[in-house]
Amino acid sequence: MFRFWTSPTARDAFILSWISLVCTLVAAIGGVVGFTKTESTLIMAFGLENFVDFTSSAIVIWRFYCPSEPDDALLAKLKKREERASVAISLVIALLGVFVFAIGIYDLMEKDEDTDLVLLLRVSFASIIVFGVLTMIKFKYAKDLDSASLHKDGVCSLIGTSLSLSLFITTAIIERVPNAWYIDPVVSLLVGVSAVVYGSKSVGKRVAAGVPIYQIDWWWQPKDEVSSSQELPETTKGGDYVASPEKGADAEHEII
Repeated sequence: MFRFWTSPTARDAFILSWISLVCTLVAAIGGVVGFTKTESTLIMAFGLENFVDFTSSAIVIWRFYCPSEPDDALLAKLKKREERASVAISLVIALLGVFVFAIGIYDLMEKDEDTDLVLLLRVSFASIIVFGVLTMIKFKYAKDLDSASLHKDGVCSLIGTSLSLSLFITTAIIERVPNAWYIDPVVSLLVGVSAVVYGSKSVGKRVAAGVPIYQIDWWWQPKDEVSSSQELPETTKGGDYVASPEKGADAEHEII
């Protein structure tokens, strides 16, 4: 079995994130170009959704930034980025949910009739394969590397895969069952609500635990640059905040 699958490293996660970044960028541009040719709101939504997913992959690149094999010092520095990356991607997931929900509403109000079904089938099928594979690898790496941020990036890819699957099914049966057009927007609504709840719940738990996400210094003054004499008031578990017991917060918070 390949080492990058059985024993992934931080560098493997870095390379994976670059692959994901390129795939989402290509899909995003393809969606916009496809819209100019078909005027399909479905394929436009696909493209814009990938622009948001692109942000998530960029954050994970920052989290695991190691162009060459990292030493222990660099790994320790990168580990201290985990919590900020995790919170940032939670915000991206919530934003993605709002966007997907809005697209679902729009599709319900404006039924998409004049659509290039062949193009939609090709795009959605390719997306199911590409982003489905990326989702599985991200979840595997997240578990092996104990990274909540990479897990949440996998959730972003899972959202894209789910929407692509919905689009493929709707497109495949719409000619024989015209009334099936509503399947895609309904799935978008469900996925959108789920993403908003998921992302908001994650951010809410961090805030409740005392993570100062509203302070600019927390984002722009990296913990990996804090002097050793400064005591960090929290630890992390799988990248998410775990408050110290003496602060009165819960001892542990599950990865969400």
